[in-house]
Amino acid sequence: MTDRRNAFSADPMNTMLNLVEGYTEEMTALRRSFHAKPETGWTEFRTTAILVEHLKALGLEVRQGLDVINPDFVMGRYEEEVEAGKKRALREGVSQEALDAMQGYTGALAVLDTGRPGPVTALRFDIDALYVPETDDPEHLPNRLGFASEHPGLMHACGHDCHAGVGAALAHWAVDHKDELCGVIKFIFQPAEEGTRGALAMAERGIVDDVDNLIASHIACTPRLGHVTVTDPGYNATIKFDVHFEGRPAHSVANPQDGRNALMAACHTAVMVGSLPRHGAGLTTVSCGRIVGGEMRNVIPVKAVMQMEVRGATNELCEYVFSQVERAVKSCAEAFDVKFRIVKVGQAYNMNPSPDLARIIEDSAAETVGSDNVDHYSEKGGSEDATILMARVQNLGGRAAHFYYGADHKGNHRSDFDPDDVRSMPVGFTVHTRILQRLNGRNNPSI
Repeated sequence: MTDRRNAFSADPMNTMLNLVEGYTEEMTALRRSFHAKPETGWTEFRTTAILVEHLKALGLEVRQGLDVINPDFVMGRYEEEVEAGKKRALREGVSQEALDAMQGYTGALAVLDTGRPGPVTALRFDIDALYVPETDDPEHLPNRLGFASEHPGLMHACGHDCHAGVGAALAHWAVDHKDELCGVIKFIFQPAEEGTRGALAMAERGIVDDVDNLIASHIACTPRLGHVTVTDPGYNATIKFDVHFEGRPAHSVANPQDGRNALMAACHTAVMVGSLPRHGAGLTTVSCGRIVGGEMRNVIPVKAVMQMEVRGATNELCEYVFSQVERAVKSCAEAFDVKFRIVKVGQAYNMNPSPDLARIIEDSAAETVGSDNVDHYSEKGGSEDATILMARVQNLGGRAAHFYYGADHKGNHRSDFDPDDVRSMPVGFTVHTRILQRLNGRNNPSI
């Protein structure tokens, strides 16, 4: 029997593009539709509606709304933005019936049950955009081909439109190859990854509690086109939160003694947390990115809000530094005699991929792009809320891992980000199909 890994090594990119030709148009068309009408976290109503329609048309069991979201664990969701997102989706062709089915919450889960014994494998894809205005450079591919963002100030600048397109096409592939597969395959389309806001609510709904293997992935970032990077332990645990101070108004000259200054409490908190000692066991950071407070120049400020985050090299270190910030906030609130509340708006864990599942990704990637184009990488600077779903699976006895598939681009989160979708998306697609063949193939179940 021919060694498929060696057979593809002569020109793996061209071979791979030929193999997925039937799905490339599908995933690219979906990606460009999502790119033209980007939606930020918890407002992805059009994106969700398109995905749900596509997945149902494939004959898959599809869950959405409160069937995939636990509202008690939703973070960073703002009703004004949500309502504006619903209205925009209606204007852009989403039916009221489709919106009602979402029950106000975006994201979806599709399930393919082969009817044969085998593992439960979940593939996770995030779907939200960023508050980034797209460049007007005429040479920028979306401008040249007419699918640039139509929503001012919003853009898919991190490739989540590509992730959604790849995931939808993979669901199609799995249906087409159902007779060759065993077990159950879940396709998770997660809202609100930016700001690490969406995974916890899905995890707490229990949608991965029966999962044996969970795979998460990301386009672009470090690897270039034709390369795949298997993720090693890394990523920072993080907690994003807002601190709300509430004082008491008074005239700044006539009766300042009657006021309670919320803005000064916030400012002193910012100074105090900036002086907190770090932990000797690993990286810990505190960031105060924004303070908004006060009403007018001659009134003791009644309200102030701080937008903050902490990160740690481990979940324990992250919780340590967060507890230090909590103490600082409480101390400053007491000093200025104001009320306070801390609201978590995002969270992610550090990543510890399961080594044996990571090796399956590595083998699948080598078969796709050639072993010389497969690397390992440990992300030390960023955070990713797929880690919450991964940890949930691992804590219940399953395995989880993550990988990147490369693209030629100018940098994520930039106004000129474009990942050369026609060539890069098929790489991620093919790696996923080969992972599924290894995990859920009828002749190769890995349980």
